[in-house]
Amino acid sequence: MAIMNVIHKVSDTVWELPVSYKEGMRVPARIYGTEKIIREMDDAVYDQVTNVATLPGITRFAMCMPDGHFGYGFPIGGVAAMDPQAGGVISPGGIGFDINCGMRLVTTNLTWKEVQPNLKQLVDKLYERVPAGVGSTGFLKISQDEFRDVVEQGARWCVKRGMGWEEDLEL
Repeated sequence: MAIMNVIHKVSDTVWELPVSYKEGMRVPARIYGTEKIIREMDDAVYDQVTNVATLPGITRFAMCMPDGHFGYGFPIGGVAAMDPQAGGVISPGGIGFDINCGMRLVTTNLTWKEVQPNLKQLVDKLYERVPAGVGSTGFLKISQDEFRDVVEQGARWCVKRGMGWEEDLEL
């Protein structure tokens, strides 16, 4: 089935597959990207994001970001929120198990009632102890001005500094 025949354009960069797209979908699937991205995305991504939309307890939408590609159950670039009160699941496959993208799943015997009053302190402590963000632990440290240069010049910035070859600019 040609995806453009069934996907609905919500805006220039938001597209939606309705619950009628696949039996068992509990919520629509939203894919973010330009029309070109939507047309060129692997069909398996649409299959996976709509499978996510069938999971128990899923809320609002199953989503796929513009960089979405075929993954292990969830598409890489997939996003879903589950409501435990509605039978929601915890799916380690949603994180992935190859490179994990820096994410981890941890289980404890703590209840929400125990965690909720300490949530801000817990999040602050995690932020303090877990490296996050571009360059937080990398070998290359750059200033705000240099970062702007990277954004504007792309690969050429790297080549100028010996971190790439002229041939890289041809790709």
